[in-house]
Amino acid sequence: MIVHNFIYEWDGKSHDGKKPVSWWPGSYHVKIVKLSSDSDNVRFLMPTFVILKNAKNNPTMNTSLKNYIHTFAQKISKQYDLNMEKTLWIEINDEIQVIRIQPAPHVVEATLFSVPWRDIRPNELEMIEPYLGDM
Repeated sequence: MIVHNFIYEWDGKSHDGKKPVSWWPGSYHVKIVKLSSDSDNVRFLMPTFVILKNAKNNPTMNTSLKNYIHTFAQKISKQYDLNMEKTLWIEINDEIQVIRIQPAPHVVEATLFSVPWRDIRPNELEMIEPYLGDM
């Protein structure tokens, strides 16, 4: 079930004293999909996935999320009450790649994240294909 479908834009500036998604402006089409509800008898290990596609509304807002996904995911997770670690993040461009964001072992006080992008698996692609039509 599609929970949210929107365009997320950022201007690369800090307005609230917190780090922006990136220091360069960008715009992404975001679709948040929940795989199960509380009434289902089946529980998914990753019950939510987020499909991302660069919206490229104008040439100056063309920043890729590849290197900023952890910051973006933290903002989206907080805003839409998602468990960032139990969400599959999917980026669509020339190819479809996915990531599961996990905290890295603590080296410093700030939380660092492991962000290894990989190609989408056939079973994952089959699961998200119904939601790709308007992306």
